[in-house]
This record gives sequence, C-alpha cells and structure tokens, in this order.
Amino acid sequence: MSPLTGFIIVVIAITLQFTLYTIKRLQEPLEPNFDAPKFPKMNNRRKSYWKNAEITNGRLAMVGLLALVVNYGFFGWIIPGFI
Repeated sequence: MSPLTGFIIVVIAITLQFTLYTIKRLQEPLEPNFDAPKFPKMNNRRKSYWKNAEITNGRLAMVGLLALVVNYGFFGWIIPGFI
C-alpha cells in the first residue's frame, strides 16, 4: 500500500468520526445561559441552532488545522506525494 493510499484512508476515517460527532452535537440543545435577560417574545430556537453550528464548525476547523500541522511535522509534507 502506498503512503498516499494510507493517508487517504486515515483522512476518510477521521472525517467519518467527526461527521458523526457533528451530527450528534447539532442534535443536542445548547445549555441555557441563565445570565442573559429573558425576553418572552424572543424565544427563537433557530438562533441556538446556528450558534451551535458555528461553534462546531470552528472546532472542526481547528482539528483540521491541527491535523495538517501534525502531518507536516511527521512527514514534512502536508499531503504526502503532492505538497
């Protein structure tokens, strides 16, 4: 098996794991913020969904950046065989 094939398999496995984590995380509601003032007319669930989506997106972006840095540290290449 070539190094590129192994790299692609690892990337697909990690992507699958984080996709399942993201789907699970987006289905859970965020913890309520008890310090915020309560407005009964502004009870909007869409706002909490997008906040949760943005938080998850930021975390996954940092994981991707970490994966690139670690891969560069181990192999000296960002994508073995190409860059």
